Parts: sequence; C-alpha cells; structure tokens
Amino acid sequence: MRIFRSYSFIVLLTGFLALLTISSCSTKKNTWTRRQYHSLTCHYNVYWNGMISLDEGEKLLEEKVVDNYDKVLPVYNYGTKQDASTINPKMDRTIKKASIGIQRHSMQFGGKELNKWVRESYIMMGEAHFYKQDYTSARRVFDYVAKEYESYPIHYEGLLWLAKTYVQSERYEKAEAVLNLLQSKLNEIDFPREVEKQLPLVYSDFYIAKEDYNNAYPFLERGLELSNSNEINTRIYFILGQINQMEGSYETASDYYDKVVKHNPPYIMSFTARMNMAKCYAEGAGDSKYINKVLLKMADEDKNVEYLDQIYYALANIALTDENDTLAIHYLKKSVSTSVSNAAQKTTSALDLANMYFDRANYEGAQKYYDTTAMALPTDYPNYDEIMKKTEILSELVTYAQTIKYQDSLQRLAMMDTATLNTLIDGMIADYDKEQERIEEEKERGGTYFIDNNRSSSTSQSLSGGWYFYNPTALSRGRTEFKRKWGDRKLEDMWFLSDKRAVMQGYEEGLADEGALNDSIDSTAVATEQRVSNPRDRNYYLQDIPDTPEKMIVSDSLMVEAYSKLAYLYFEELNDTILARETYHEFQERYPDNKYRLEAWYALYKIYFEHEDTVNANHYESLIVSNYPNSNYAKVIQDPDYFIKLNKAQNEASKLYERAYKAFTRNQYFRVIDYADDAVKQFPEDTTTIPKFLYLKAISMGAVNVADSLYYAMQNLVAKYPNSQVKPMALSVIQTLRLEYGLGLPSDTIGGDNGKLSSVESIYQYSPDEMHLVLIVASTESVNINALKVRISDFDKKYFSLKRLRVKSLMLDDSKTIITIGNFDNAGEARNYLLALKNDEYVVSGLKNKEISTFSISASNYPKLYKDKNVGSYSEFYEKYYDGN
Repeated sequence: MRIFRSYSFIVLLTGFLALLTISSCSTKKNTWTRRQYHSLTCHYNVYWNGMISLDEGEKLLEEKVVDNYDKVLPVYNYGTKQDASTINPKMDRTIKKASIGIQRHSMQFGGKELNKWVRESYIMMGEAHFYKQDYTSARRVFDYVAKEYESYPIHYEGLLWLAKTYVQSERYEKAEAVLNLLQSKLNEIDFPREVEKQLPLVYSDFYIAKEDYNNAYPFLERGLELSNSNEINTRIYFILGQINQMEGSYETASDYYDKVVKHNPPYIMSFTARMNMAKCYAEGAGDSKYINKVLLKMADEDKNVEYLDQIYYALANIALTDENDTLAIHYLKKSVSTSVSNAAQKTTSALDLANMYFDRANYEGAQKYYDTTAMALPTDYPNYDEIMKKTEILSELVTYAQTIKYQDSLQRLAMMDTATLNTLIDGMIADYDKEQERIEEEKERGGTYFIDNNRSSSTSQSLSGGWYFYNPTALSRGRTEFKRKWGDRKLEDMWFLSDKRAVMQGYEEGLADEGALNDSIDSTAVATEQRVSNPRDRNYYLQDIPDTPEKMIVSDSLMVEAYSKLAYLYFEELNDTILARETYHEFQERYPDNKYRLEAWYALYKIYFEHEDTVNANHYESLIVSNYPNSNYAKVIQDPDYFIKLNKAQNEASKLYERAYKAFTRNQYFRVIDYADDAVKQFPEDTTTIPKFLYLKAISMGAVNVADSLYYAMQNLVAKYPNSQVKPMALSVIQTLRLEYGLGLPSDTIGGDNGKLSSVESIYQYSPDEMHLVLIVASTESVNINALKVRISDFDKKYFSLKRLRVKSLMLDDSKTIITIGNFDNAGEARNYLLALKNDEYVVSGLKNKEISTFSISASNYPKLYKDKNVGSYSEFYEKYYDGN
C-alpha cells in the first residue's frame, strides 16, 4: 500500500513539474509559477554548477599560492598573475554559467530583479573575474551589483568585493571610499552578518597594502573578535606578530607567534613563527632555553633538512644575544654548510660569519666566507660595492700570505739533507694514499666523497703545488676574479653569452712595450721543464723546491713582492696598523735591501707618527731623508704642504697644456714645441701632465720634420713614462709608423680593436597602451611550425577562451618564421599572456634547445620589424622597454 502511495506521489509530482515547465518557460510574464520555475532552474541547473567550478578554482589557487614571509602577510593572498592563469578554465566556466543564468532566467519587473539567483550569479561572475585577476571586468560587475540592487542586501556584498578589487588593483583612494561607505551602513537592519565579519579584514588588507600597519592593527584585532575561522585567526595572529616585531614590541610579537604554533597552522607558517620567536629573543624577548630546545628539536627532524640553514642561523643569533661568540660562529658555519637551496640564507649566514672573522682580524677566515657571499650576492644588496671590494682585497691578501708561507716552507725544505727530505716526502705520500682509500670507501658505500683539506698537514698543503683545483686559495681567488670580470654566470654552454652586461676591456698594457724593463723575474720562465703530476712520485714534491741559485732568486723575488703587497693591504686597505707594522718589520729583517724599502720605511714612519711614537718615527724619518733626499716621501716629511704646492704646480701645468693644445688644433706646431719645452723646465716632477706635452710635441715634430723624429720621440715617451695615460696612443702611432714607413722593428704583438660599439637609433617606438601581439620567431628548420601553432591554439582555448585569440604564421626570411598571437588591448595583457605561455609545459616542452625568440610587440612596430627583419635590433629595444616594466 505504501509503495502504491509513493508511486502515486511521484506520478503527481512529475506531472506537476511537467505542467510547471510547460507554463513557465517564458520570462515575459510575472506569475508565481514562472518565478518558481526560473528560480529553481537558475539555482540548481546553472548557479550550482558555476559555484562548483568557482570552488574548485579557489582550491587550485590555494594550492598554488605561496606566502612571502619576509614581508607582512596580507589577510588574503590571491597569488601572482601566473598563479591565476592556471585557474582560467575553471573561472571561464563559472563566467559562462553565470552568463547563461542571467540571460535565460532574469525576471525583471518594475525595475527590480525578482530572481534571487540571477543577482547571486552576478556576484559569482564578479568573483570569477576577480580570481582571474581581471580586475577591470570584476570592478564593472561589482559596481553594477552595488548600484542596480541597492534595495537588496546583496548590494553590501557587491560593495565589499568592489573594495577588494580596488585594493588588489592598487586604487587605494577608491578602495577607502567604498570601505568608508560600508562602514557607515553597518547599523542598517539588512546589513549581512557575513559582510560585517569580513569588513575589518578587508580594511586590514587595505592598510597592509599601503604599509600603514598602525591603522591596520585595530582592524586586525576586530577581525579576531568577529571571525570564527581557525585559519583566518591563525593568519591574523601571525600578522600581528610581524607588526609587533617590526615595531620593536618583541615580547608581544613572541606571544602572538606562540599562539600561531598552538593553532596547528600550515607547516611553513609554523616553522617561520618559530624562527621569528628566535629573532625576537635575539632582540631581548622570550626564553632562550625554551627557544633553543624548540630549535634543536627541529634540527633533529628529517623533515627540516631543507631548513637547517635557517634553524642554525636562528641558533647563532640566540648565541650572539647571550654573548657566546664561539657558539655563534659554530652555528653560522653549520648554517652555511647545510644550506641546500636557499641562496639568500646562505649569503646572509656567510656574510655575518665573514664580518665576525673580519672584526677579529682573522682575515683568512673572513676571506673564505666573503668569497662565499660574493658568489650569490645580488647587485642591489645593501653595501654591495663595499662587500665586493672587501672580498677582492681579502682575496689578494690571502694569496700573498699563502705565497709567503708556501715559499718559506719550500726554502726551509731546500736546506734539508736528502735523507730527511725523502723521509718527509714518503710520509706525505702515505697520507695521500690514506686519503685515496677514504674516498674509495665513500664511493663503495654510495656516499658523497670529497677532498678534505683539513685532513692534510700544513706541509702537505704547502707542497700541493700540483693541480689548481686542489688549491683552495687559488680556487677562491679565481672565483672572485671571474665574478668581478664576468658577473654571476650559470654553469652552461655558451656561458659567456648568457649575461647581457657589457664587459669593457681596456688596452693590453705591455703589448709591444719594448722599452720597458722588467725588474722582477718571472717564475714561470725558470720552470720550463715538464712537471710531474703523479702524487705518488717523490719528484712531484721536489719539483717546486728552490734547490738551485736561480730558483732561490725566483723564490726570493716572489717573497719580496708578496711581503710588500701584504703589508700595503694591511695598512692602506684594512687600516690594521698592528699587522701592517709586524709585516713591514719582518719584511725589512728578511730582505733589508729590497726594492720597496723606501715605501716600507715611509709606511712605518706614518704608523709610528700616528701613534705618537716619536723615537721610532724619527728613526725612519732619518733613514728616508739620508738615503732618498730627493724622493717625494722625503719632501713631504720635511714640508707637510709639499703636495699642496705640487698640486698648485700641476694646475699651472694644466693651464699651460690647454694653451699648447689650442695651438695644436690651430696647426701652430712650433709654438706647441716651445710650450712643451717650457713645461719640462717648469714642472719636471709632474709625471701626469708632462707626458701629454711630450705627446703633442712628438706629433708636432712629425708634422714639421721627418717621420723618424716622430717615431723616436714616441719611443722615448713610452720608455720614460711607461704608465702614462697617453702610452696606448703613443704605441698606436709607433705601430702605424712601423707598418707604413718600415721604421723600427715590426712587432709580433699588435694590439687590435677590442670590439666596436655601435649605437644605432632605434626605429621602434614604445607605446604600452597600444594594441599588442605576442610574437614567436622560430627557426623554420628546427621547429615544427604547424605543431607549435596547434599547441598554442590548445593553450588559448584552455586558458584564454574568452579572449578569442588568433594564431597566425608568416615567413620572415629564408630561415625564420613569425608566429603571432593576438589581439591584446595593451602591453600589460600581452605580458601576462606571455608569462603564462612560457610556463606551460605542453607548449614549451618540445622547444628546449631550439632556436626561438619570444616577444610582445605593438601593432605599429610589427610592420617595422617585418620590413627591417633584424630580430636582434628589436630584441635590444624589447629588453630596454619591456623586460624592465
């Protein structure tokens, strides 16, 4: 009986719905049945499916979004433009559903929309545009809802989303106006509870976006009072912790971070909260025992291997706060050594450690970690130039210090008898064999093997003059020099073309420099015999020992150079007068008649004079004045104003040079010669300006006399002033005279042009608001153009279906084809599309190692490019105007 009644009910209901459908399809008449039909259909057939797609897109976006914990977090994080592009298909489906609901089921009578789900569909559509970060479309929808449905509660929701849209698009004045309007309506009877809960959070986001954290604070607290979401509350606790930490309220910040940890947040937020608690302690808040316990426990957990560098850095800061420098250095070393992928943290830890070593005058230790810092330091880092300069100075310093140690140990070995020396070398060979066995054991265990320089004895290190890559000092210096010259480069083929920074190279001083005498002996010239490379051969260790008078002279010359430069760096670059004084004294004791003794005496005079040690200062003053009475050092000691007077003379010389040059431009060559002769008589000590006079004189002599006069005048100029600014020009004249007149001997080393600098005015104009195309220039031979167009079309349909983009191709020349995608309203839209395209694996997977270039180009520039056909020229224009925007 029950079955029969149920069946009867279903039949009646089906019939009723059928009649309802037949009589209610039209939206032209305002009847109850039609309102119910369109409400029901719009809700469950259209709106429902649209919301499912919207919710799915939101979840996908949440998975993509990454918070930047180095800045104060926003309450809502909607991700980057690239993140948003991944949910385009979901949002486009939502927009389509909303459009269907509005078009087919709107029941508007008497100026009012009677179908609730049509009103909701507008909000749904606006949210979809918002999550796509199409803020212009979102703004239009929410503005429509707020004005069109002002008599319905939904208009409050429209205003709230409108405020969010203005905040995200950085139109802060309009955002503030909308928020204030909503705030003024709070007491209205129909004001929705959900909007009331979200209003302080949107206010908070507004002020955080403007970095006005003081005004954001009370709204965050109000948001905590109204919110019943654990996720939102936890995020607000974290933000309040950040603001308090930023403002120096470390105790309060630490309390908020503790609340974050207790609310079981996402792992990275929990981790960062603990790190920030450690930072707060480092500033004087919190319990060090508790924080140390938490951090050390984290360091023992396998899941934190990736974050060990940050954990140890936090522990180092706690140790510094507790004034335990030894422990701080220990943790900083561990932070650097355990850094896996966080280059910023490794750089920070290495820089802190380098500074600690530097402050303690441990320059070798400082150099290692400054070098580590320099390898990844971004050019916009605070004090970048100062850090790089210090790195170069310390690299030089360590090289000279190691040279002294190395040559000193070699000279001591040279004094040993053969039996003792062989016994020592045999011990070093045994140590080498043990090290190789250790490496082989590591290989067999499948572990990472490495050469441990700390295992080698100091003697072994000093005799390691074999392979360059086993020498940490040489490696360190090489890395620093490479970075100084080439910048930061990836390890890849054609690395020297990957960085577009120009490398300016000067003249190769020394090429064709026949007149200059080399007063130092080149050690490489002596060691012409073939070197032994087998570390198990005694000769490998004997080959660098200065066991002949010639080799000892070379070793001594290297020591003299290293001592002079090391002492100079201590004194002039590092202002370490203690180590400078010790080094100069040791230098003079070992090599009393060295060629740098005048400079060394003057440095010691200055050190003692500045320390008011009159006895020792007078001693070195006497040495300088009695042995080098005509030197600048003697003159400045006797007359402190000597350089002021010299500068005055140089100014007068410069004025005379201006007159000489003016005469030269007028072809008054005899007058030029007279001016030059007068200058030599009046300013014989001006080694800066006199070479310029002599250069003009030589050219003038060549004009009024034979070419031989010009040639020999230039030869004398180069020989007498080998370091002058005019030397490259003089060498060029000499070379020209050799080639054209056969004067002198032809040089085997002719300096060439280091490269031409071309500056061609661009034919393109930057118009970012003009319609744009995305352009792909591909090699016709290496790229399947048709297949690429298909993949791009698939990509467009999936992610940019509403744009209705067109994909076309055109031959640029015999080897290249242009593919265009468009049209985009402006450069910003084209840039966003290009960003999404470059990150889509489906499109780019087959283009790796292929000859392609991607750009965006304005409609007016496109025909210019096609006519010019110079892709490189447009690439320069694009990098200048588009890549930086």
